[in-house]
Amino acid sequence: MHNVYQFMAISQLAERFPADSWWAKFYKDFSEDDLVAYYEGDLTLPSLDLDWGMPFPQQDKTILIFINGHLTVDNLYNLETDGAIGLMVMGNLMAKNIAVGGQEIYVNGNLTVENILCGSYNHGEAIVNGNLQAATLVQDDEYRINVNGQRSLQCIVNIWHGDGIFQELPIRIQDILIDEVFLDEDEDEDEVGFSFASLVQIFKEGRSALTHFTSVPQRTIASSVYFTHHSINAENILKLTTCILMTPDKPSFDLTEQDVYFMIQRAHTNADGDKRNDSVYMKTSQYHYFIWLNEDQSVSLLRKTLEEEAEWWDITESSQAHLVDIHDHWLMLLTCINVAELYLHTIEIQYVRQIFQQSAIQELEEDHDGFWDGSKCYSFRQAYLDEDGDRIHARIEIQTPDEAYYFYTLENQSYVSRYYQPPHYYGLQELSYLNTRQWEASEQYFERFKQFMSQNFKV
Repeated sequence: MHNVYQFMAISQLAERFPADSWWAKFYKDFSEDDLVAYYEGDLTLPSLDLDWGMPFPQQDKTILIFINGHLTVDNLYNLETDGAIGLMVMGNLMAKNIAVGGQEIYVNGNLTVENILCGSYNHGEAIVNGNLQAATLVQDDEYRINVNGQRSLQCIVNIWHGDGIFQELPIRIQDILIDEVFLDEDEDEDEVGFSFASLVQIFKEGRSALTHFTSVPQRTIASSVYFTHHSINAENILKLTTCILMTPDKPSFDLTEQDVYFMIQRAHTNADGDKRNDSVYMKTSQYHYFIWLNEDQSVSLLRKTLEEEAEWWDITESSQAHLVDIHDHWLMLLTCINVAELYLHTIEIQYVRQIFQQSAIQELEEDHDGFWDGSKCYSFRQAYLDEDGDRIHARIEIQTPDEAYYFYTLENQSYVSRYYQPPHYYGLQELSYLNTRQWEASEQYFERFKQFMSQNFKV
C-alpha cells in the first residue's frame, strides 16, 4: 500500500527542521492554517510543480512539502519565482531536470540532476548538505546554491552574460540550450534573452532543453611535434636540455607528473668547478634512474632502489624486458615536454609586460576586484618585494565562470609560467602537462583576455 501525504500545521514539524533551514528560523511567522504536506518514506514522481496550489488543489494552504526519505522525480519546477511552495527532502533528491525559484529547496542528502539544474531570481535558495552532481547548471547571479559536500558540474552557463564552461573549456550558452528557451533580441545581439518561463514549459511537457552538444572544438595550433621519436639517445637528451623549460639563467629544470619526479640538467661547470654532463634524473615509486650523455655521445643508464644504502647499478646493456619501466617514464617525460613546447610559446613575455606598463593597470588600487568580462574576471598583481626582501613576480589572474583561476606569471626569461587553482580551493597548482584539456582552457581564456584588452585598452 502506497503512503499518502499527511497535512499538518507547520508548527507540528518545528523540531524536525534542520537548524540551517529557513523553516527552523521562520516557522513561527506562519499561522496554524499554513500547512505542510508530510510524506513518510521514499517517493517517486514523474513531475512536481511547486507553484502555489498546483500539487494539492484541495489543500491550497500548503506552503511546504516534507519528504522523510528519498525523492526521485523526472521534472521539478515552478513558474512563479516571487514565491512558491518549499521542498525539504531528508534523504537524497534525484531529478532529470529542475527549474525553481522563490522558495527554499533543502536536501539533507545528495542532489543529483541528470540534465539541467536552474535556479532563478533572488527569492530562492537551494541548500544541499551532501554532494551536488549535475550535468548543466544554468545560473543567473542571483539564485543561491549552498553545498556542504562536493560539487560536480560538467557544464555551467550564465543567463545574463551568455557564457559558461563545459568540461573546463569556455562555452556559449547557445551551444548548450535549445533555441526555444531564448527570446528574439533583434535590437542587441549581445543580449542573451533567456526565458525561464519557456524552460519551465519544456519541462512541463517532459522534453529536454539541451542541445546535442558534446565537446568544445579545440583550436588548431600550427606547430610541429618537438620529439618525433621516443628513443633514449643523444638527440633526445640534447633536445631536453634545450627545450623551452630550460631557461638561460639556470642549468636545470624539474617537474613532477603522476608522482614521478624528473630533473633535466644541461652540460655546465658548477660553482665548485666540476663539469656536469647533459643528464636526466628520475625518481619513481620503486627506483632512482640516472641517464647521462657521455663525451662520445653514447648514453649510460643507472638504476638503484629507494633504500638509503642502495647502490647504483649500470643497466645500459640490460635486456629490453628489464628496461620497460625506465622507457615508460621516459615516454611520459617526452610527452610532457611536447605539451610544453606546444603551448608555452603562444603567450609572449613582451605582450604580458606591455599589459603591466599600461597606465590603467598601473593605477589600479591594490584591492581592486578586477575587470569583469561576462562571467570571467581579470585581475592583476604588480611585481614587488615582500617583507623578507623576496621578489614576488607580476601575474595576470583569470577567474572562470566556475570560480577556478588561471594564473600567468612573469617569473623567468623564456616563457610565461601558468598555474591553476581549482574551484572552491585555495592554493596554486602547476598545470599537469598530461592534462591537455587544462592547457587548452588556459589558452582559450587568455585569447579571450587579449580580445578584451584590445577592445577596452587598445593593447
